[in-house]
Amino acid sequence: MATRIRASCEHCGDVELSVDDVQVRVCIDDDAGTYVFRCPSCTMAVVKAAEPRVIELLLASGVEIAYWSRPAELGERRSGPAFTHDDLLDFHELLESDGWERALLGSAHDA
Repeated sequence: MATRIRASCEHCGDVELSVDDVQVRVCIDDDAGTYVFRCPSCTMAVVKAAEPRVIELLLASGVEIAYWSRPAELGERRSGPAFTHDDLLDFHELLESDGWERALLGSAHDA
């Protein structure tokens, strides 16, 4: 008999999954774990935090594991003013204009 895993979708409630429907993900930078699945009812991707014991149980059941690391950009120093809502609106207007590619390339060369 195939192993069944019970999990919950915030939209559909409790769902039953096979081992192949679930994946464990562990961050190699801090060992934080999650498990992810696509809800069989609504097809939404669901990600849940997982304590080490839950990860052990899922792995013992045959769930596959994927390791990942944080992007290097998270450790970079940031300088300059914070990006504002006005900046976002200006960028949106720029993208709606003709020649936005030249405008962006020009501003990159000016920096």
